[in-house]
Amino acid sequence: MKFGVLVPHFGEHASPESIIVASRQIEEMGYDSVWVRDHILWKPHGMEGSNITFVEPFITLAAIGAVTRRIELGTAVLIPIRWPLKVAQNFASLSFLTGGRVIAGIGLGSNPAEFAAAGFRLEDREDILRETTEIVRQVWDRNAVSYRGKVFAFDDVSLEPKPVRRIPLLYGGTTRASVRRAVQYTDGWMPGRIPLATLDDRLDLLRRLAEESGKTMTVGVIPLVRIARDRSAARDGLDVHALAESSAGARHWLLPPSGGFHTLEDLEGLIVVGNPDDCKREIDKFVARGIDHFIVDLRLDYDQYLDRLGLFADTVLPAFH
Repeated sequence: MKFGVLVPHFGEHASPESIIVASRQIEEMGYDSVWVRDHILWKPHGMEGSNITFVEPFITLAAIGAVTRRIELGTAVLIPIRWPLKVAQNFASLSFLTGGRVIAGIGLGSNPAEFAAAGFRLEDREDILRETTEIVRQVWDRNAVSYRGKVFAFDDVSLEPKPVRRIPLLYGGTTRASVRRAVQYTDGWMPGRIPLATLDDRLDLLRRLAEESGKTMTVGVIPLVRIARDRSAARDGLDVHALAESSAGARHWLLPPSGGFHTLEDLEGLIVVGNPDDCKREIDKFVARGIDHFIVDLRLDYDQYLDRLGLFADTVLPAFH
């Protein structure tokens, strides 16, 4: 299993230092990848504070790619608010400039205002998603491409440079429908933060559909992480109710045996919390499920970003690397 980091390119802690300088240190710590989110109109909620800063994802990854040499650069996930040829050009250019260190996570999006601001309709989003996956693959693989879809059409398009190596496409979302889209359109599934019981249900479906389709699917998760040397310090101040409603997909989660999300234990899988030994035990559960990418989301502690990343790298990563 590879370990990545969700970069603070949004909110009050976004800065050149926390994005660019810190990413060089992240690589030195031994992490395998860095990841960014995507919005054009972003309204923070709950644990994200009130600062509306949101640095564009491709620009963020290009800046990080320029100061790193090894770590992979991923989107978790892009929403369908761009013309597909531009998406293809951006990813291919990023691959060209970074020696192919690119993973393309894409999603469906949910905010009508964002689609309208980009010149699209929310009701077209699945067509946009599907056609985007078709178009980027075609123009990455060959020249003189013509395409006719429900939303997009063009003739005789060639884009250079091509990606240095094949760019994997991963689909984001926590619903059973997202699993079906992942298998139908992409190479993997990245649900973000998701309780373990819901993850198990979705993994069962993913593997059945993948087997029927003759595909091998990559899987990534992005749990919230709160690590401290002292267990009580790590758990202190966490609002279980807020965490249980912190994702747009929460209404689709399976309830734990208690019938609701009342304790941190009920949120197993959604948050990894405790001292280093506690975190290793929780991460073992993802290893046992064959997860390929574990992305550390320190959003609850971005004010101590590098300190917490360093503690995780020193005490947890060696157990898995």
